[in-house]
Amino acid sequence: MKIKSLITVTLGVIILLSCNQSKTNRNAFTVKGTIDGSNTEYVVLRYTDSSDVYVSDTLMVKDNSFIIQGSITHPQLVSLTSNLTGVFMEDPNRLRFFLEPKEMEINIKEDQFPDALITGSKSQNEYEYLAKEIKPYYEKLKLEEIGSKKAEQLLAEVKNIELNYANNNPNSYLSAQLIDFHRRGLPIDSLKMFYAGLDPIIKESSYGLDIQETIESYIVTPFVDSGDVAPGFSSENNDGNILSLNQFKGKTVLLDFGAGWCVPCKKEIPEVKRIFDKYHSKGLEIIGVSLDEDKTSWKENIKNENLNWHHIYVGTDKFREPESINVVYGVQSIPAYILINENGIMIDRYRGADKKDKSLKDLEAKLETLLSSNSL
Repeated sequence: MKIKSLITVTLGVIILLSCNQSKTNRNAFTVKGTIDGSNTEYVVLRYTDSSDVYVSDTLMVKDNSFIIQGSITHPQLVSLTSNLTGVFMEDPNRLRFFLEPKEMEINIKEDQFPDALITGSKSQNEYEYLAKEIKPYYEKLKLEEIGSKKAEQLLAEVKNIELNYANNNPNSYLSAQLIDFHRRGLPIDSLKMFYAGLDPIIKESSYGLDIQETIESYIVTPFVDSGDVAPGFSSENNDGNILSLNQFKGKTVLLDFGAGWCVPCKKEIPEVKRIFDKYHSKGLEIIGVSLDEDKTSWKENIKNENLNWHHIYVGTDKFREPESINVVYGVQSIPAYILINENGIMIDRYRGADKKDKSLKDLEAKLETLLSSNSL
């Protein structure tokens, strides 16, 4: 009897281990890469692993090659950088691609990361196909002034192309990523429609869960908008002290969501500085909310750009967490600005925080109305 019991227990353990091993293998990925160039010392892959932990994995390049291994639950859009990569998203040594839980190969040339040859990912093939379709629009966008009607029209056309793709390809992880990216700028009924059309397996991805969470948040906590009390927050500033919204009572506050890698954010800095210089003496305070990749980059950007106002850090790894300031305020794309009056009431949204993408000119016009009679 004891021998029989021991055999039963042993078999149970073996079956359990086999199941766990099988699950691990299903989630495992291996990326084999080669680099054409002599100056790349290491590469960094950033992704969210199968335990829902944000990973920044650094791999040394040896003999112009590298191997990265890990585990992810579903395909996801990730970034690959190197020691040559700068802060801008458009940096020639920065690659965004779809990583899948399988074996993949990447062939890269220094200073030409976006043109990498990638095999082993169906989602990446779809991503590249769509990228070719919208590339002409982004080429035209480079020639337009940020915030202009023509630029807004081009961005709207890109959005329509991406959402049409999502609607026509419900079995694609790329579709979920696209809906997730645009979710904060969609009416709740439209968001529900896009989500309902997704395949059940796609809904289980991190993108599908983000969309579901957003839909539920509309029901539980209505979207914060003009006329609402601005949600309070407290966070460590760049000097290591705690900064809270409550300490600015009696002041007009502009929340400035941005990042050092964000080219449109960089282009708007001179205008934001001019607005700050004009209205600071009349009661305007700016709180910069950073979505930089790390605190070092965040602090370097503040110093290099000489941003003489208040700053707090969210970071790209916390960008989607429910308690993050950008999520609480419904900000998904940057640059974005939210204006709060001296009584703590949200006045309006601008640029990426606004569905109509109202400009800094609209912001200044509102400040002129609010603060024109103030003088210190």
